[in-house]
Amino acid sequence: QSDMQSWEEQSQGAIYTVEYACSAIKSMTDSTVYFKSIDSLLKHAIAMKDQLNAAQGKSTVAPQAKNPPASS
Repeated sequence: QSDMQSWEEQSQGAIYTVEYACSAIKSMTDSTVYFKSIDSLLKHAIAMKDQLNAAQGKSTVAPQAKNPPASS
C-alpha cells in the first residue's frame, strides 16, 4: 500500500507539472497576437521615420527653431 501511495503522489505531481506546462504554452500562444501588433507598429514607425528623413533630405530651406531662445 505504501508503494501505491508513493506512486499516486508521483502521478499527481507529474499531472500538476504537465498542466502547468500546458497553461504556460497556452499563454505564450495567446501572446502572439500582441507580438504581431507590436511588430506591425514598429514597422509602421520605421516607415514613418524613413518618410520624415526623406522629406528632410528634400527640404532646401534650413529648419527653424520652433521656440527661439528668449532675449534678456
